[in-house]
Amino acid sequence: MLLCGGCTFPADPELDCAHAVPPWTAAANPRLLAVVPARSGPALDLARIGRRGIRIADRRHVLLDLLDGTLQLEGRDGALDDGPRPVAALIDYGRILEPQLESARRLDAFLRGREPPTDVGTRFGRLVEALRVGDATAAGASQRAIGLGIYGGDWPGDGEHLKSRVRRMIPLAVALIRAGPRGVLAGRI
Repeated sequence: MLLCGGCTFPADPELDCAHAVPPWTAAANPRLLAVVPARSGPALDLARIGRRGIRIADRRHVLLDLLDGTLQLEGRDGALDDGPRPVAALIDYGRILEPQLESARRLDAFLRGREPPTDVGTRFGRLVEALRVGDATAAGASQRAIGLGIYGGDWPGDGEHLKSRVRRMIPLAVALIRAGPRGVLAGRI
């Protein structure tokens, strides 16, 4: 056992108290991706990736620092042990699928040396846009003020596209605020 600052942690070369990552669960992060050893496919070599991790019982929790953000993995059956290893995603049908599938697509793109999927950024960009519309609505802004202030251009614009865009964003903003952060992370919005 390694004693540090009054806390007791299992001795692990990847763990030091200043940079410890608490173990996460699927309840706390719907994007958590469980992985198991695979027979074939591209290998995951943790030694070549920025990461933090901890082993708890028979599972190894690893936070990968990728170019497009972090990816949280839970290794089962030795999938994340030292050395290059092919891994396969273990999808839990008892959880919301889309966040798991999004993480599986990001891991696959990373392992195959491809660009990460672009729909992740597009989705969150749209949600940020909806939050801005929600803030403006809460402040009492008119649809015209929202359209010109957030999107710019002419009101209502050719074919009234700007007016339609604002009208579509208002219900999304209401749903987003109602769902809260957990709803967004769970993929309900």
